[in-house]
Amino acid sequence: MKKIIGLSFFVLALGLFSCNNENTDIANISDDLSEKSAAIAVAEVQVEATTTEAEAEVEFFANAELLLSEWWRIGKKFGWHPSHKMRYMAQCPDVVIEEGENDGYPKIITLNYGDSTVLRNGHVLSGEMIIEISAPRRSQDYMRTITYNAFGKDSVVVTGTSIVEVDKVDEMFRKFTSNLTITISDTTVITRESERIWQWIAGLDTDDHSDDVITISGSATAEMDGLSYKKAITTPLKRVGDCRYIVEGIIEITLNGDVICTMDYGDGTCDEIAEMTNADGTTEIDLSEHKVKCKCK
Repeated sequence: MKKIIGLSFFVLALGLFSCNNENTDIANISDDLSEKSAAIAVAEVQVEATTTEAEAEVEFFANAELLLSEWWRIGKKFGWHPSHKMRYMAQCPDVVIEEGENDGYPKIITLNYGDSTVLRNGHVLSGEMIIEISAPRRSQDYMRTITYNAFGKDSVVVTGTSIVEVDKVDEMFRKFTSNLTITISDTTVITRESERIWQWIAGLDTDDHSDDVITISGSATAEMDGLSYKKAITTPLKRVGDCRYIVEGIIEITLNGDVICTMDYGDGTCDEIAEMTNADGTTEIDLSEHKVKCKCK
């Protein structure tokens, strides 16, 4: 199995902050802080990809709750609809359901991805995710609580909890309030609190996940290597079901009250390129391997 191995943050920092382009909107900071800021920015590329994929898994299984329960009650191992198989390769996560005594609630769906569950888009999931649903969907008490037990995507591992609010009127609305610890390549640890809003634009009412279109907005506060920073989605991100990358949107990262960089994911085209802008200019980032794509000094 092929996993993406990223460059070291130090090398990325040197690359990101040595390209010759003009920019007057980003704060100038010391060289030492520049390297740390670059590390934060590149780490957030991986964090964004991982949290988006994790939230997509939550949506995938929470929306299939009734079908999962039907299969579970008749004692059959969950069988995948042909369209669901489009999401995974040869192996799907193991599914276990526990139902409460109040008409089956609270309902706990445990997903075990093992060491390697490969998505059709090439990402590799691992570890465990637990989805607890408090009440039936139409109930005023409906709520989802998500627990990530070393849930991994490629080389990024997530531990912590999320509370998911589903709007009672607008079924396309989701709010993820999360408190997570994220470890990248076993070396970099980020603790963060975030609030992210998902808005389904298309695809929620079909079995074909390739037609999904979702916008994501929100913000986060986090700490990495002793530095506290903030991240804000200033232009909503767009995720489409048939692309493995975020295709649109802008993120802004602030350190010590100063904007240190922005990340532009593009104009909606499905490709692996995003543009990072900092005090030294604009640099292309290869999202497939988080590589710098510019001719640097």
